[in-house]
Amino acid sequence: MKVPALQKSGTEILMQPARLQRVALALAKHGVLLPLVFVPPFVWAVAEGAWSFALALLIPALAGAVLWATVIRLPLPKDLRQVEAVVVLALLFVVTPLMSVPAFTVLGMSPLDALFEAMSALTTTGLSMAGSTNDWPFAAFFLRSWMQWCGGLAMATAVLAMLIGPGATARKLGKVSLDEGDRIASTRSRARQLLGAYAGLTVVFGLAISASVGSVPEGMLLTFSAVSTGGFAYRADSVAGYSGLTQTLVILASLAGAVSLLAIALAFRGAVRDAWNIGSLQRLGLWCVGAVTVLVVLMYSLGQDSYAVLMWNLLSAISTAGFSVGDMPAAPALLLFFTVVMMVGGDLGSTAGGLKLARLSTLMRAAKHATRAPRLPDNAIAPLREHGQVVKDRQLIALMAFLLFYVTSVMVLWVAFLAYGYAPLPALFDIVSAFSTVGLSTGVIAPDIPAPLKAATVLAMLLGRLEFVAVILLILPNTWVTPPQRR
Repeated sequence: MKVPALQKSGTEILMQPARLQRVALALAKHGVLLPLVFVPPFVWAVAEGAWSFALALLIPALAGAVLWATVIRLPLPKDLRQVEAVVVLALLFVVTPLMSVPAFTVLGMSPLDALFEAMSALTTTGLSMAGSTNDWPFAAFFLRSWMQWCGGLAMATAVLAMLIGPGATARKLGKVSLDEGDRIASTRSRARQLLGAYAGLTVVFGLAISASVGSVPEGMLLTFSAVSTGGFAYRADSVAGYSGLTQTLVILASLAGAVSLLAIALAFRGAVRDAWNIGSLQRLGLWCVGAVTVLVVLMYSLGQDSYAVLMWNLLSAISTAGFSVGDMPAAPALLLFFTVVMMVGGDLGSTAGGLKLARLSTLMRAAKHATRAPRLPDNAIAPLREHGQVVKDRQLIALMAFLLFYVTSVMVLWVAFLAYGYAPLPALFDIVSAFSTVGLSTGVIAPDIPAPLKAATVLAMLLGRLEFVAVILLILPNTWVTPPQRR
């Protein structure tokens, strides 16, 4: 006798759908973010006299302000479900780029190219469809870098607070008076602390980079993109034309953005030991040293001599910022190594993309644990532990699902590029760059790629920035439907 599907899994009965009214209210409450994104570049556009561009920025800013004003007196529901918070986050990353499309079309871009540019900015990727930017007003560069800064902040706060939820790293931040109350209060408390760390990094590096460049506006553009690990630059050659001091400061800012903002927040509060004990600094530091060592060995064995250029680009790839001081290597072994580095990315809780170092650390512990399990007695209780805490099955399931989503998505898009006749390794490099929100490119993803691949890359950047689950939940019909009750 066939067992009904409904009876195969009790979790189907327990699952809570996203309530459309709650989602709409929460999204409207976040309408205030649209003025935050569009008003600063609007002001700059007005100062420059770029009136068409200014108008294209003013409209979404006003729309967001009006939307927020209509619900300002309505309290955010205290029973907001996690699925609803995740869906709202995904919608913010869809609506904001769509609202910025008119601004980029004013610059002469097609609607699809404008959407690509906007999504690349908000997801802190840095890939571009702009063929030439010589006639752009400065406000347009400001919009791209500012959107990257805003997108990096949204990930650092919303994903940590909503997607990760309470856990080992959250408890460590809790030692410095993090509110562990209801989800809304906890979200706001974490957001405030991480905002302080994010703003602190921006101010410190903004002053230093602006001084080295000799221009505050240009220096702040670099800083916005570096701290958010975004990679958009004011100059066409990325950072190749800047001084060695500026390049060094930019890469340091990018690497700082690839460290967990929990650690940065603790360090700014003077809890240096607690910041170190989180482990993010150690993971990123060891990864940088190890990756640079492998690069040097590979370059020596291949007879390469552009050590400084490739080493700088490698550190940029590790941070997933995507700044470059020269062309990417043509040697297949080096290109494949860079691809792996981009796939790994920075650390969990940072503005960086990729699989994340903390996740790989958990995987290695799980592999080590798997080799020990067969040698234990049958009745032994030896759960997988990390930093003294038991790693729950739910965490491992989420980790394995993320890896599956990432690898499968990369392979699907790679096959699509191969079907259009692109070279395998350069195409794989650029695809991983999009999914890991890096922005480095071999020239495959360029303004002349076919429209279907361009649209697919837009989706890739969104999936990579939101780490798949949020976007999948947004489009799944079951997210919005209450499961039928068992009779």
